[in-house]
Amino acid sequence: MDFLVGRQAILDRKGKVFGYELLYRENITKKTSQTNLDGDTATLRVIVNTFLSLGLNKIAKQGRIFINFTEDLIIEKLFETLPKERIVIEVLETVKAKQEVIEALKEAKRNGYTIALDDFVFEENLQELVKLADIIKIDFLELSKEEIKKELKKYKKYNLKLLAEKVETESDYKFALDLGFDYFQGFFFEKPEIESKKDISPYQANLLKALKIVNDPSSQMEDLIELISGDFYLHSKILALVNSPFFGLKTKITSVKNAVSLLGTDKTKKWLNILYISKLAENKPEELVILSTVRAKFASLLAKNFSIDEEDAYMLGMYSLIDSLLGVTMEKALSEFEYLEEEIKEALLGKDNRFRELLNFIELYEKGDFDKAKEIMDKFDLIPQNINLNYFEAVEFADSIYLL
Repeated sequence: MDFLVGRQAILDRKGKVFGYELLYRENITKKTSQTNLDGDTATLRVIVNTFLSLGLNKIAKQGRIFINFTEDLIIEKLFETLPKERIVIEVLETVKAKQEVIEALKEAKRNGYTIALDDFVFEENLQELVKLADIIKIDFLELSKEEIKKELKKYKKYNLKLLAEKVETESDYKFALDLGFDYFQGFFFEKPEIESKKDISPYQANLLKALKIVNDPSSQMEDLIELISGDFYLHSKILALVNSPFFGLKTKITSVKNAVSLLGTDKTKKWLNILYISKLAENKPEELVILSTVRAKFASLLAKNFSIDEEDAYMLGMYSLIDSLLGVTMEKALSEFEYLEEEIKEALLGKDNRFRELLNFIELYEKGDFDKAKEIMDKFDLIPQNINLNYFEAVEFADSIYLL
């Protein structure tokens, strides 16, 4: 498995996950020249290795999975090997409206597959593709706002859903919402508008106080049991978690004391961090807290390569989006977390250190910027196959928590 695979969320108008686009790239080893796989080979590899080796639910427990299709792979009807209920045939911008392509997509449509046109700009000679499409993806980095408005007028007579991709800012997201886009792809939800003078709300302050108790080194099992028992949300969530298939217990656990005894103090603290941070994210897109948890688990699995303690790496990932969750600057957010290691805080503020390198790698991986991620891979001797397995273990871990 000498290539890298990631996923990027696609959200609907309510901020819920509609699906994920699979991102993939051949790994370039130190001993080879810098050449990428052609589109056909890349798609074939991602289908065979990702779907068959990892399994569908490890890639995404919910939503559609968008997969790039080249002209040849459409004509060969490779989509027929994939479940129509879960995948979207993403027709690349390089595909022409050849008769063979149109006939293959007509068959896909008859058989219930969803079709999306990627990075699409309307041309008269592509009308047959537009007629078959369910979703049009419009690139917000490539087109100006005026060009986007003009582009949308061309689709009014078609029965289409519109997907804004490469939406990087809150203002672009609001612009797309106002224009009536149905779906949104990009990193806008990681970087909402943050007011430097905004105060943390009383509700958030109470959650932060509880997090301080959870992460206080002197907190004992009895303290955690008392904290959980006094909060209906935590009480129900902890019992739901320990009784979920994730733990695979044969006997049902019905008391908080037994649940905490089963997990132990350290694991209970880890779960409470997840649960409290998910409460902080109640008014944010669900994907924000899922991503925080993916980062936490992914970081802990990669920690040894960076000579970092697994628990410290976990905290780095979990708190890496805390500014977005609280809607305040990172400096203000971190002032609430004196229990975080100083090196972790420095990394979250952008200072170069081993934690920052780990976080840089994770962020590059999420964005599918595998060429830059490779520089860090080479430095720390990261193996592509292990990275893929670690990443999707983290994805499965997070999805299992929030998508019970």
